[in-house]
Amino acid sequence: MIRITTMIPAYNQEAYIDATIASAVAQLGAFRHEILVSSDGSTDGTRERIRAWQKRFPMLVRDVSPERNLGISGNFRHLFQAASGDYLAILEGDDLWTDPCKLEKQARFLQQNDDCSMVFSMIRVRQLPSGKESFLDRQTGLTTTKLRGEDFLADPSMNLIANFSSCMLRTKLLPELPDRLFRERFNEIAMAFFFERFGPIGFLKEEMSVYHQHAGGVWTGISREAQLRSGLETRQMVLEIADARHAGRIREIMEERYRKPLAELEGK
Repeated sequence: MIRITTMIPAYNQEAYIDATIASAVAQLGAFRHEILVSSDGSTDGTRERIRAWQKRFPMLVRDVSPERNLGISGNFRHLFQAASGDYLAILEGDDLWTDPCKLEKQARFLQQNDDCSMVFSMIRVRQLPSGKESFLDRQTGLTTTKLRGEDFLADPSMNLIANFSSCMLRTKLLPELPDRLFRERFNEIAMAFFFERFGPIGFLKEEMSVYHQHAGGVWTGISREAQLRSGLETRQMVLEIADARHAGRIREIMEERYRKPLAELEGK
């Protein structure tokens, strides 16, 4: 029987963490499941909620929170090192899974497609507190189940995944992750381009998770200038770890989508 690890990185997400963990506990299928949850030095009640779930499901949920704040990248690395499953699914502490068979479907895809290094599925974006929901055109327009770097670069965002909570990875590739991915904020764009070096990235055109956008989010909670600077930093990381054949197109996107808009903002 295959083993699947679900990792849930969290920081000050007391308002969301119960629904997040509940959606992981609700997963169905013929596999052994472990749910690792790590509160990265939260100052609210996140850690207490995690402990309550561990007490309720001691054979399934495990609190692996560090005793000090590691930062986003450090917390991801901490969870990667603790994973023991054949496959690893990521579920961020303020998101949730909507399909109780998400893990089973994604694991089956990877079992049936040995050439694929990872797989992701469609997400539903939910704006908070308004509750307005939408899907991403860059995902709804995809027509293939196996993607390469060229497919990601066809979209100016370079980000077809958009949210970690849609992903499942082959755990055996985790030791290959370079330190460069953790030097700044660990992100799904650079991760995808690194995994693409080991094989195509699978895509299931089914909605399986909800990505919550709110003022406290890592991305949506910052200014336009900060988003551009962060985006440029991320693409620089991608440039350094992606296959060399992508370098020219990555540089073009960095210039047109990030450096020029930043220069315009600074000139105002």
